Amino acid sequence: MPGLIPTDPDVLATAVADSLVVAVDADSRRSCLFYWENAQPWLRAVVDAVRSSEDEEIRTLGQSLLDSPADPRHHRALRSVLAARGADDPSVVPLFETAWAAECNNRLGYHLGDKYENGAESVSLDALRDLTPVAPPSGRTDAEIVVVIPFRDRDTGGMRLRNLMACLLSLADQSYPRDRYQIVVVETDDKPRWREVLEPHVDHHIFAPKPASFNKSWAVNVGVLNAPGRAEAICILDADVLADRDFIARNAARFERPGTSGHLTYRNMLSLSERATSKAIEQRLFRGEEQADPALLRGFELRRPPGCCLWVRRSAFDLISGMDERYEGWGGEDNDFAYRMDFNSAFDSYEDVLLHMAHPPASILQEDGELVNSHIPGLSWRPSEPIGAIDRFADEK
Repeated sequence: MPGLIPTDPDVLATAVADSLVVAVDADSRRSCLFYWENAQPWLRAVVDAVRSSEDEEIRTLGQSLLDSPADPRHHRALRSVLAARGADDPSVVPLFETAWAAECNNRLGYHLGDKYENGAESVSLDALRDLTPVAPPSGRTDAEIVVVIPFRDRDTGGMRLRNLMACLLSLADQSYPRDRYQIVVVETDDKPRWREVLEPHVDHHIFAPKPASFNKSWAVNVGVLNAPGRAEAICILDADVLADRDFIARNAARFERPGTSGHLTYRNMLSLSERATSKAIEQRLFRGEEQADPALLRGFELRRPPGCCLWVRRSAFDLISGMDERYEGWGGEDNDFAYRMDFNSAFDSYEDVLLHMAHPPASILQEDGELVNSHIPGLSWRPSEPIGAIDRFADEK
């Protein structure tokens, strides 16, 4: 098998099974619509190769996985049979080559923990509301770190609120002193519909009126500019992240290195299925474990995404005028911010595990397959007015 392709049959067998799941599992498409659409030619080639295989066992096992991609038994069965054939078996070499080509050109991977099993019950919002924060908000305004979480939950049946509650409870259970970081949630909507639920869990709840589409960039800027005090470091965090216990301490320590202006905490983001989300929440919050065990989880890996969790010095944030407030909806704003950070400062990336909890899809593509903000030139944010104006969209219809 010539070329830059692994010879380990386990790696190649996994590439085949993973590609089938990514191709047809609805959670794969929901995890990142843009990545999924771009990967379709490569994934379809693997599906076609399995279905047209001359080996009846491979065809049968492959079709079972395609029919039930969320069932770990089918994935393990196909992977086992393919690995047993060996990397040089002429009957599977073309399939392995096709699957490896898909792996090399697809930004969506698949994670199936060795101990993952179906069957976890969904964790409800009410169950989380019954939990008491390990360390309640201190209310101090002189903390050196501020965690800014932009948020809206208008029509998901409380799923985004469930995730935010889990996120906040994980942030309340940290090894870092609670009075040295403050948590700010910026709720942007036509009204502060979740203020009473959120206030006991945050240092500051900021309502920024915006009746129409969600604008993450503006919400982040509002949080940074309107939170009391002036923290040295900012964590821009999605409301769907489940943090481990050393999350704050580990990332705060990274700013003690010379020449550090900011960083991404991860290379790949693990977008969990709903069952895996509930399993992770159960481990982290109900059992009080330091982190959810990836071996018990299932989800889709977004390879090198630019947002979800960014840490920046306030001086670097100010230097680039924060996030670009022209971006509306979802798509492109994180790329632009990361590009400008990288261009203007020392911007690092690490390989921490980042767990993203399941929620209804939010992003959409235009008819040409591009994101809704593709018309905005990257690296072009030069605002003529102050950023983070809390009333900027107050009169929006």
